[in-house]
Amino acid sequence: MVGQQHVLDPSRVPPGRAALWVQLQEVPFAPSSDAAGEPDVSAGWDDERLVAGYVERVLGRIEVHAPGLRALVTRWSAVSPAGIAAANRNAVRGDPYGGSAELDQNLIWRPGPSSSRHRTAVTGLWHIGASTHPGPGLSGGSGRLVARQLLGRAAQLRGLLAAGRTVLRRSLARARFDRSAVRARAARRATPGTGRADATVRCR
Repeated sequence: MVGQQHVLDPSRVPPGRAALWVQLQEVPFAPSSDAAGEPDVSAGWDDERLVAGYVERVLGRIEVHAPGLRALVTRWSAVSPAGIAAANRNAVRGDPYGGSAELDQNLIWRPGPSSSRHRTAVTGLWHIGASTHPGPGLSGGSGRLVARQLLGRAAQLRGLLAAGRTVLRRSLARARFDRSAVRARAARRATPGTGRADATVRCR
């Protein structure tokens, strides 16, 4: 995967310069041999010579399609699988993608059926990242899904609170009306000649 982010964001590089970003998605964490016999892999990624040799190989492959590339490179920086693992404990064996993305490790099964939709066993704790749906390489997709759920819950809560306030106002208004009606009936009973007779008359 090759990219040039400075094309959209010039602040990433000094004026008049350019940057080339290359990501190799399938690199062995512990290389045991090299088909071309170079570079030497015996010491693994801890040997900076292996990293430098791999960078040179990659630049050579790209230069086939971009002649003159190597002559333009003034500096390079590379992070090996071992470096990724050291920098992020979640990147097991240097895998930045959160493990397999096969069907049984995707959708509601990512990272597992009991924690689908980014929920965890801890109330209020949500799980996002490459090891959750929709998977790796989607630039914050899982975070967006969680944010939508939280905002949806907040909107639902606001709706419930608004409905509760409406019910409360109506109940209070009804209570005031009922008290007024009681006072009015009581006043009619206490005033002679008004309202209906509330006396019991015994006749023979």
